[in-house]
Amino acid sequence: MTDGPLTFEFDFGGESREALMAEVRENVIGLARELGEPRVTRSMGETTRRMESALSPAEQLLKELNEQKAFLSRQLDFLKLEEAHFAEQNLPVPELFKRLSERFNFYWLHLPIGYYARPNMPFVRVECAIEFNPSAADNQRPISALILPNKKFLTLLQTNTEATVRLGKNFEFEVQTGNVSLPVASGGASLSTGVSVGGAVSVGPFNYRLVRAQIEHSGEKTHKVFWRVSGAEFFRERVPQFAVVLQVPRHVTELKVAAAVQAYSSFNLAAADLGAIIAYLGERLRNFLRAGAPVRDVAMYDLSAQL
Repeated sequence: MTDGPLTFEFDFGGESREALMAEVRENVIGLARELGEPRVTRSMGETTRRMESALSPAEQLLKELNEQKAFLSRQLDFLKLEEAHFAEQNLPVPELFKRLSERFNFYWLHLPIGYYARPNMPFVRVECAIEFNPSAADNQRPISALILPNKKFLTLLQTNTEATVRLGKNFEFEVQTGNVSLPVASGGASLSTGVSVGGAVSVGPFNYRLVRAQIEHSGEKTHKVFWRVSGAEFFRERVPQFAVVLQVPRHVTELKVAAAVQAYSSFNLAAADLGAIIAYLGERLRNFLRAGAPVRDVAMYDLSAQL
């Protein structure tokens, strides 16, 4: 679902996570039994203890991995952007917004994502992909005018004060703290000193929060967007969220959004006595476990009635 080199780190290849987890469990149990087979000099009691020792921590880990979840909201936050939204922020209506509004409508689209992680195996990375009208001709497909989170804010995520994000006079996201603003060389938005991972962030009538993390993403102005956000601290503080300002040609009457999310855990294979067993698994199952046994959810949203 990406236009550039970014793609999901682990490819499920059309299989479900449930099927992969079941296959992992079957293989782990079978391999543990094979590795526990008695030699001539070993008593049956020793063999049983070895099997139980190898199997119990591994089964516990697999049981807990089955409880990990990442899920897309059944409903998107979706609202048309109007000139009034700039007035509410005491901002002039951007000239670019005025010009483009003759041919396009603009919408704020926020994709809420939920997570459940076991305390001993936190998520450390999430990937999200969205695509607009995936089956339509190019002239019927919206594009992402702006996206959040955006890596151009990374240099600001090193301090610890509150930040406000808004749509500015150049029709770009701006970040401000107090009355002092600085330009962002890479993106052209104006940013202020003291911006950080801290408090509540608003975009017009919407809420957004910047958090310290490693951020990668595909480009703006495309029919598809892909994000990769990494960092255990990011997940400890709050749930990662993804949003775009969508640019929709005025003649378009249908809007469907395909979305997929994939979250990756951190856990210790060796501590679960899987360090030796994993070497005997097939490449596909090894890659799945070493990637953090990612959890996945997909959804298709039809927003046509809200255009």
